[in-house]
Amino acid sequence: MKQFADSLGSLRTLKWGTRFVYTLFLAFVFTGYLVMALLAAERSGFSSEQIVGRYVGDDQTSFGMSYGEMLEVTHFHLFSMPLLLFVMGHLFLLSFWPLRVKVSLVIACAVGMVCDLSAPWLIHYVSSDFAQLKNIGRVLMGAGFLAFTLVPIWEMWFRRSPAVKADDSAVS
Repeated sequence: MKQFADSLGSLRTLKWGTRFVYTLFLAFVFTGYLVMALLAAERSGFSSEQIVGRYVGDDQTSFGMSYGEMLEVTHFHLFSMPLLLFVMGHLFLLSFWPLRVKVSLVIACAVGMVCDLSAPWLIHYVSSDFAQLKNIGRVLMGAGFLAFTLVPIWEMWFRRSPAVKADDSAVS
C-alpha cells in the first residue's frame, strides 16, 4: 500500500516529454468528447422524447435503430469506452486529489458508461421510461472525463511541487 501511496501525485515529476505526450492525448480525447456531446445533441437530443425517437423511432421524423445497428454501436463502444476509462483514470489516479474522491469519480464514470450503454437497449426493448438513463450516463461520464482531463493537465504543468522541509532532507 505504501508503494501505491508513494506513486500518487507524481504527475508533476514526469519528464517533460512524457507530460507533453500525455497532454496531447488528453487534449485530443477532450476534443473528441466535446464532438461526441455535439453529436449526441444533434442525433438524439436531451429530452426523453428525442432520446426515445432515436432508438425506438417516432411517427414523424425517425424510424429508430435496428437491432443490428444497436449491436454494432454497442460493440464498438464496449471496446473503446473501457480503454479510455483505463488510460484517463490511470492518469487521474496519479494526481494529488484525495484517494476517495479519485476512486469515486472513476466509479461514477464507469457507472455512467453502464447507463449510457444499457439505456438504448432498455428504451428499445423494455420501456421508454429509461430515456433519462441516457442523460444520467452522459452527466456521470462528462464529469469524470472532465476531471480526468483537467486535473492531470493542471498538475503536470501548473501545480507547484510541495516544499521540502529542511529537517526532512537532512541525513542523520
